[in-house]
Amino acid sequence: MLLITLCYAIVASTFTLGKAALTYCHPLPLIGIRMLAGGLLLGSYHLFQVKKGRFNALQSFKQQNIYLGLLKIAFFHIYFTFSCEFWALQYVTSAKTNLIYATTPFIAATLSYFLLNERLSKLKVWAIFIGIAGIAPVSLKADSFALAGSFKDAIPEFVLLAAVISASYAWFDIKKWMHRGVSIVSINAFSMLVGGALSIISSFFVLGADFFPTTNLEMIALYILAMVITSNIVFYNLFGYLMHKHSITFLSFCGFLSPLFGALYGWYFLQEDISWHYALSFIIIFIALYLFYREERKDAQNKPKIASGT
Repeated sequence: MLLITLCYAIVASTFTLGKAALTYCHPLPLIGIRMLAGGLLLGSYHLFQVKKGRFNALQSFKQQNIYLGLLKIAFFHIYFTFSCEFWALQYVTSAKTNLIYATTPFIAATLSYFLLNERLSKLKVWAIFIGIAGIAPVSLKADSFALAGSFKDAIPEFVLLAAVISASYAWFDIKKWMHRGVSIVSINAFSMLVGGALSIISSFFVLGADFFPTTNLEMIALYILAMVITSNIVFYNLFGYLMHKHSITFLSFCGFLSPLFGALYGWYFLQEDISWHYALSFIIIFIALYLFYREERKDAQNKPKIASGT
């Protein structure tokens, strides 16, 4: 449990780091440089781990005809998701962002119902409804950085939900290619490189010649390095290790730890106000996660055991 706690403490810090980094830089170049750096590091790691180097990955991509699939993953998993997330972070506290991302299991289950025709019990449907509705209390309290007007206040939160939906949707394609034998390291390295490149290209169109506006190059470099190390390297490898030790359902349930750490980081480092609205939303989402996790465990226990040669 200690490693799981550490894992979510690390991932919660990325929202705080991202919020702080936006003080010095526009979201698009920030995403682009971070993802290009992360993709290069993961790609280099893969080259050292595979005896035949890049030819193994390229041959696997060619045999599986995965290139269009990888472009789709790069768009939804990296470019669109992080563009929405970091744009919204300009107006929403890092703590609230953590809380909204805690609804990921409910979004993923809803997508499974529509995309894979997976059965949802009544308790799961109620858990999804309660979990999504749990965002309401914290949304009633406008952030100090929020735009003026009640409707405009909600726009960044809708954009954050779009990021959660996009990230959840991308994992369906990622899992599909993983089941076909394509390395997750290869998938992530490629999608980060392509997603990062798309962000840099978008920067030219949005910002013009001054595509990397920053008031402090040293600070932005420090924040990008910190995000790459914590998220792209440490969290990725630690979560991969935990997936071999625990079920995805249990790890998803433990995601409630992320908003707890997010609230602590936001309050201590960014002086974010953690009101009773946040506490109420957290309790509601935690209850929904618990109901969903309990039902998932019951479904797993009731599944017939199928003999496998692997």
